[in-house]
Amino acid sequence: MQDDDLRRLLARELHDRVAQTLTTMLIELEHYKTEQHGRQSVLRQMEALQTSTREVLGSLREVLYELRSDPTEIGQGFEESVRTLVDRFSARTSIKTKLIVSEGWPGRVKSPAAVNLYRIIEEGLTNVRQHSGATEANVVLTDTMDHLLAVITDNGRGIDLDESVPLGMGMLGMRERALFLGADLKVTSYPGAGTELTVAIPRRALA
Repeated sequence: MQDDDLRRLLARELHDRVAQTLTTMLIELEHYKTEQHGRQSVLRQMEALQTSTREVLGSLREVLYELRSDPTEIGQGFEESVRTLVDRFSARTSIKTKLIVSEGWPGRVKSPAAVNLYRIIEEGLTNVRQHSGATEANVVLTDTMDHLLAVITDNGRGIDLDESVPLGMGMLGMRERALFLGADLKVTSYPGAGTELTVAIPRRALA
């Protein structure tokens, strides 16, 4: 089975078995709430459970969206794919996020290298959502003479890199993808001063 077929099969299974179950749970919880009139402590617990279930369902739908996307389309329209990712992230998280693209960024990016860079950006934004406490973030696609750069910055709480190496924050997967690209991946952060993730890819690997 080819990778694309496997992705579609996995997306279908997740939708049929998991997403529909979560949706059913939400409906049943709503019905159960109507039977708890006046029991405020129970109602609060039910509402908290509904909120958590909606968050899980929302995250699952994001995964399904990515699984159903065609990797070749990312290469053919990389900038537009990243713009869609950023817009969806901003709308879903309420973290004001902008995409800034320099004039030197190529109009078309090689696949599968484009897919790996896209996944790095995606994981970087996931880190912003889960760990930073940020209210604003930027994704910058820019270039130098020999390299293409993808930079993600946020105004969050930052991390102390001297105290912990954040391999548990998706860094291992991002470093593996950067290695595939022959890219340098660097995290710059100070407590209270936000975080900057920079990926520097040799131009020949993408353009």
